[in-house]
Amino acid sequence: MSFSRLLLRLALGRRLPTTSGELRVRGVSAPVTIRRDKWGVPHIDASTDADAHFALGFCQGQDRAGQLEVMLRLVRGTMAEWVGAVALPADRMSRHIGFRRAAETQLAALGSDTRSAFESFAAGVSAGTTTGLPQKPHELAIVGGAPSSWDAADVLGLLKLQSFLLPSNWDVELARLRILLTDGPEALRALDPAAGGREGVSGRAGEGAPGSHAGTHPPHRPFASATILDTLAADLSVLQAYLPRGGGSNNWVISGARTESGKPLLASDPHLAPTCPAPWYLAHVRTPEWEATGAALAGAPGFAIGHNGFAAWGVTAGLTDNSDLFLETLGPDGRSVRQADGAFVACDVVKEIIRVKGAADVVEDVLVTPRGPVLTPILPNVNLAISLSAIWLEPRPLVGFLHAPRARSFDEFRRWFAEWPVLPLNLLYADAEGTIGWQLVGEVPARRGGASLLPRPADVSNAEWTGTVPFDEMPFRVNPECGYLATANDPPTAEPTPPAPLAPCEK
Repeated sequence: MSFSRLLLRLALGRRLPTTSGELRVRGVSAPVTIRRDKWGVPHIDASTDADAHFALGFCQGQDRAGQLEVMLRLVRGTMAEWVGAVALPADRMSRHIGFRRAAETQLAALGSDTRSAFESFAAGVSAGTTTGLPQKPHELAIVGGAPSSWDAADVLGLLKLQSFLLPSNWDVELARLRILLTDGPEALRALDPAAGGREGVSGRAGEGAPGSHAGTHPPHRPFASATILDTLAADLSVLQAYLPRGGGSNNWVISGARTESGKPLLASDPHLAPTCPAPWYLAHVRTPEWEATGAALAGAPGFAIGHNGFAAWGVTAGLTDNSDLFLETLGPDGRSVRQADGAFVACDVVKEIIRVKGAADVVEDVLVTPRGPVLTPILPNVNLAISLSAIWLEPRPLVGFLHAPRARSFDEFRRWFAEWPVLPLNLLYADAEGTIGWQLVGEVPARRGGASLLPRPADVSNAEWTGTVPFDEMPFRVNPECGYLATANDPPTAEPTPPAPLAPCEK
């Protein structure tokens, strides 16, 4: 043990959660049993879905209080209130994107079972960080303050934050624009082959299909100030620093025809950035109607990787393009933006008050255009800004992993993801009857103006989205002849060219 760790332990002690005996907490309708195995993994038995989600949140609150506090504050944009002005750029970007605002709006679009799951899980987290911990976790003992109380919008907002941070396209759009403006179109094509050719899923056929690259041309007017791009890139990097991204995930599933047991094998290796504690939370949950064992994202209910005793599933990043940046022309009042017909329409203006530890409050006026929030600062004598449209910011229904443990067939499993407007993913599946399958999930916008490889001027006629790609048009495969499926962040297609077949298994 290092000397610094020894001093920390001597000063603060081992602040362990209460994991034995009986605790009385508000929020459950019947007694819940939580057993910890020798590795500390909780095994939960609950009488209802709501109690099961509460108990999973409770265990996460006990074990991950400091980690969850950081994530909640990133969602709300309140890190500076906790740690001071160093976190102000991250708070500013969080408030402009509006993770929490969008989550509050989306709650009304959720089905009653989904909303109940989020409410119960959030109540469990709040109970776990207080009743389940006899003392403050180390992070709060050092920095100060008390654990924040969670609600359903925080849980939903965390899924939006993860959707923003995991591989998407907004960051690449921004990078392409900087290259284009600095070195020209030929440099962009030389450095980024996608700007001149191949792409993954980006829209319906004829509405952004590969080969339709209207967005690769330079903006039709000069971009007035590199300061806007530099400021945006700096603020985004600060926000990303708190939850660094990984990359290079892979997973595979092999049919029973190629295994010694005659049953499928499935492996999932999502490469999120290594953090301490890890981004995954292991648990086992059982109710009278369903059971699941596996890994959940810390701060969220549902198992992204797991099995229910009949079916197993795993994930990699789907890398579909579910967000766009737009170049907005501001009106003379600085509070309106130009539309395709040349008229200026007023933006919604949201006043965000950011509290800063040891300093005065900071007031941010956030403009929300018909496309989405403006991310860049409004600068004197500069009439351009950048706004963000994202599927995960829209008020859409959500099911996905919350119902996955109930699945008894591949079709039933994948159908739960027809309503999944967050985290684009490659899902692999295997079950005890021998079925293996792959489904690309995460709703994708249909674009009238072609694939969006660069920020697009918002006042052109083909700028806006026309809807989303229907779920039945999203690529999937089931029981391929080759006997296996694998994803490794490669471009998804409905009928991929399979690699050379494996040699037949020797029985």
